[in-house]
Amino acid sequence: AGGADPFAKVRGMISDMITKLEDEAGRDAAKKAFCDKELGQTKEQKDDKADDVQALHTKTEQAASKAAKLKGEIARLQSALSQITKSQAVLDRLRGKEKKIFEATKAKTEKGL
Repeated sequence: AGGADPFAKVRGMISDMITKLEDEAGRDAAKKAFCDKELGQTKEQKDDKADDVQALHTKTEQAASKAAKLKGEIARLQSALSQITKSQAVLDRLRGKEKKIFEATKAKTEKGL
């Protein structure tokens, strides 16, 4: 009993602790690798979404610019249509007056021929 190694039990405990710590380190490394992979994919997806958002902002700005141009064109065309309508009303009045004059002088003109 006296010749037994007094540190054998301590060495065994230390060896068990080292094995346990190595196992934990391996699990931690696997977790870190998984997290790094997920973070990388998430960053890539985030960058893709940011690009998509930027593209949509650009499209929105282009559509707003086009809408503003079209509103200006509509205003111009409405103004032109208003002028045409006014001109048509004037021409209709003149034609009406000319028709009345023609009808009044038609009988005289036919008798003279």
